[in-house]
Amino acid sequence: MKNLKLILPMLAFVFAITLSFAFVNATADDFYATGYVIIEGQPYDVEANCNSQSTADCKVRIENLSGTFIVYDSDTDEPLKSNAPIQTIDDPRL
Repeated sequence: MKNLKLILPMLAFVFAITLSFAFVNATADDFYATGYVIIEGQPYDVEANCNSQSTADCKVRIENLSGTFIVYDSDTDEPLKSNAPIQTIDDPRL
């Protein structure tokens, strides 16, 4: 019983510390990249399902507009890369 009173709190701390790191990388930020598209010469911020696992440019289709738009990285102004299918998003101008 004496050992149990010592071991249980220690196990609780070990589990708490271990589980606090279990889902560090599973956030919504990992699934959607923030970038921008250029519509009629003006940049508009968008969130798209782009990953850098490909050499193809990440493209989105915008509701009520024809064609596809390349998503650019906000930091480097280079096109984001993605092997995901073209995603339809809401018009960022609204």
